[in-house]
Amino acid sequence: MPDTIIISDLDGTLLDSADYSFAAALPALETIQARCVPLVLCSSKTRAEIEVYRRRLDNRHPFIAENGGGIFIPRGYFSTLPNAEVFGGYSLIRLGMPYAEIRSRFAGLRERFGARVRGFGDMTDGEVAGLTGLPPNEAVLAKQRDFDEAFVFDGAPDEGFLQAIETAGLHWTQGQFFHVLGNHDKGRAVNLLESLYRREYGAVASIGLGDSLNDLPMLRSVDHPVLVRHPDGGFDTRIDLPGLLKTQRPGPAGWNDAVLQLLAATPAEASAPYRILEEIFHAALAAVDPCQAVLDAARIEGHHLHVAGAAYDLAAYDHIVVAGAGKATARMALAIEELLGERISRGLVIVKQGHKAPLRNIEQVEASHPVPGEAGVEGTRRILEMLRAADDRTLAICLLSGGASALLVAPADGLTLGDKQHATALLLNAGASIAELNTVRKHLSAVKGGRLAQAAFPAQVLTLLLSDVIGDRLDVIASGPTAADASSFADAWAVIEKFGLQEHIPARVRDYLKRGLEGHEPETVKPGAPCFDRAQNTIVAGIGQALAAAAEKARQLDLVTEIVGAELQGEARDAARLLARRAHAALAGMRAGERRCLLWGGETTVTVHGNGKGGRNQELALAFALEIEGVAGISMLSAGTDGSDGPTDAAGAMVDGETVARARRAGLDPLVYLENNDSYNFFRRLDELTGGHAHFKTGPTGTNVMDLQIVLCEKDAQAGTGRP
Repeated sequence: MPDTIIISDLDGTLLDSADYSFAAALPALETIQARCVPLVLCSSKTRAEIEVYRRRLDNRHPFIAENGGGIFIPRGYFSTLPNAEVFGGYSLIRLGMPYAEIRSRFAGLRERFGARVRGFGDMTDGEVAGLTGLPPNEAVLAKQRDFDEAFVFDGAPDEGFLQAIETAGLHWTQGQFFHVLGNHDKGRAVNLLESLYRREYGAVASIGLGDSLNDLPMLRSVDHPVLVRHPDGGFDTRIDLPGLLKTQRPGPAGWNDAVLQLLAATPAEASAPYRILEEIFHAALAAVDPCQAVLDAARIEGHHLHVAGAAYDLAAYDHIVVAGAGKATARMALAIEELLGERISRGLVIVKQGHKAPLRNIEQVEASHPVPGEAGVEGTRRILEMLRAADDRTLAICLLSGGASALLVAPADGLTLGDKQHATALLLNAGASIAELNTVRKHLSAVKGGRLAQAAFPAQVLTLLLSDVIGDRLDVIASGPTAADASSFADAWAVIEKFGLQEHIPARVRDYLKRGLEGHEPETVKPGAPCFDRAQNTIVAGIGQALAAAAEKARQLDLVTEIVGAELQGEARDAARLLARRAHAALAGMRAGERRCLLWGGETTVTVHGNGKGGRNQELALAFALEIEGVAGISMLSAGTDGSDGPTDAAGAMVDGETVARARRAGLDPLVYLENNDSYNFFRRLDELTGGHAHFKTGPTGTNVMDLQIVLCEKDAQAGTGRP
């Protein structure tokens, strides 16, 4: 007797949006089958299409076709089934308007409004195959419709036509394609099917998974809604529900993770600390999605682009070029393409390896980070070439985010890439802050410290920035390529001296900085330079928005919440002691049964003394675990919002008062790993040996606004409950 049912969309959810494969979901599918959990396919696909996937999945459960138009139930599946008609081997509950009537109304509206739209019924089998990417034999099945019509616009969506559909008493929704339908949706069908399961089996929990607007009614109707990430790293921003779980990976891989997670969660585990930590973190990420941040900051009205109180008359420019660099830049570029489309003359952004997005008009170059590489040098050369060719009738839109200091790289005259790589690595290992690191970088660069704006002059430069630095300083974000720089060669040399690197940095770097001190090399671009008269810098998102969203999610989860600070910095171990003291104090002052959430944002540093592998968040988490050893009721997640912590594939780690004891029982000495700066291997081994989930891995998130530390305090919480 099932106690859980899973209701799932297909395209982009259980099936890969490019090749329609469900291979990445096989572990969860095998678990479902072993545990006899019903999997109900709920799709915009036709009955004939879904039957193909039911055979491939060896699925014998009911399914919902064409956005809830019909519920197809195998004969004899339920003991009683009122109001169903016989349809082949199924009992059919028909909710949708007949296809012939849908087609007739659709054609009438198209003719009346002169809309440039085509339905699947207007296309040949070959055209449907080309549009969907389906093989010809399956494209034929996509045209065998019973309850709705799939359609596309020739060009941009016509809002007037969509409104006309609603006015005519029909409805429309959107998945991979637009659909026109009668008075039905996935939610109505899911509600009805859930009632049949519960009448047959009693209390049954439902899990629903989808990725697009047409899945929203379904997600509203289930107990545990899951929104699956798109291949570009984003989500459908029109979907926002209480308790919504957003997957860390796209498509069937994310589907697999979410299903395994939810099936493993008992009712007690669903509210366990590590699940709460994850929910809060992902709410913060959603609030700083770079694409949405740009769309919130910029808009098109007529021929004008409006950004932060400024209006740019697009008719005044012969060319619009886009240049940028950073971990979040690809998703920022997605928004610019949505706003400007074919108006873009040329564009190139440099992104960290693995951080690309599906762009149409703007080229992407992947490069290494945090130590710069040859791909970054070549991409920067091309960006400089593009901007130096700009004139006063060019609008240059620059997109910058965290990571650009290493990705946008052009060594100053007389220096090599190797010189910059060596100097960067020395400063990173010495524990230099991002501001200190960037002060040196700017004075070794032909592009940082305002020099990108200088290269583009006399073009109009509009720079949109996603901030990853404390205080949102324009001259520090990405090392300030389009911002005035007040620092000097003397400041850069002071950083070298602070960390005792005078005799360790490459000779060419040392000689170049000394020539700068003597006035023989050009300074960075200072305030008042002519190029800044034609430059605007606008921050579209930062740690403040992430913390606000995290706090709101925590309050929705009934946690007393406090944003402690947005400027956490210094050595990771020192920060861990600070957070632990605050957590101890909070717990001591709480009432029995009370739960609190403490939030920090910022960016710490690690001075490397050992030869291990790790990042500042994993080191902070390990040090925090030692500080709270044996204390029940405290748990913490420290993670980078970009999804990568130092040179590792982890975003960070989760710990609680049991972490240290659990490690020692497994034969691991946390202090030894900490002293060797080997936090990555500590958490890797801990999870391998205990089956835990301390290591926090999200993959590239597409954004970057520094780090988040989330601390949960629960008075009288049971030791080990839901431990990571």
